[in-house]
Amino acid sequence: MFGWRKRIGYIGPTVMEVVPYEFYRFAPDGVGLVGVTCSIDDWSPEQFEKGLAQVKAAAAYLGSRAVDFIIHGGGPLVVARGKGYEEIIVKDIEAASKVSATTGVRAAMEALRHMGAQRIAIASPYPERHNQALSAYLGQHGFELVHVEGMDVPFKRLQSVPPAEIRRFAEEVIARAPRCDALYLPCPQWQAAQIVDALEQESGMPVIAYSHASFFVAFRALGLNEPIRGHGRLLASLAEPPR
Repeated sequence: MFGWRKRIGYIGPTVMEVVPYEFYRFAPDGVGLVGVTCSIDDWSPEQFEKGLAQVKAAAAYLGSRAVDFIIHGGGPLVVARGKGYEEIIVKDIEAASKVSATTGVRAAMEALRHMGAQRIAIASPYPERHNQALSAYLGQHGFELVHVEGMDVPFKRLQSVPPAEIRRFAEEVIARAPRCDALYLPCPQWQAAQIVDALEQESGMPVIAYSHASFFVAFRALGLNEPIRGHGRLLASLAEPPR
């Protein structure tokens, strides 16, 4: 039966396509995804504000659908508001839904710390201004950004970048990022989670994809601590205590 163990709510800034596709590749049996979208259309500040304005209502609706935890996706929307906004939006979501919550960016930082990573390289699909905003945000939270690079993918083409192309780009970023502790692959709307295991085997370092980090935090919060194999070190470490 769908969601017989747990139901995870997800508030996406745009269409729900890559997130569920990748989620059901690694999710434990009996864990269901219950998603809503804010239907933003591009990278503009106006669209970001449109998406954020819908979050409380979306959270309340997911709460009414008996989800057990909520993830707010869309890192650029959160970092655009500056340091500390992840705390504000989580409180708003939890107040509206009456369940625990996180954001993609907050989960990423938790996952990076869990892996003992402080010196970070980023390979993203984002335009430069969003790379700069994300770098500043992580830097303000104590991470050292060794190298940050984006593909500048058009917003409505994110889902169409082949995983093999993402992998080649990530390999190039790793080569330009000496002595980093981990590679972070932000954005749930490009197919980055599928290349994590191969990249880790090749590079010897942890690779944290946005979707893996988001659901890693959700799984731990829900007591789903069995290791998940074949999808990288982060999900395989679910049974390990926090660092």
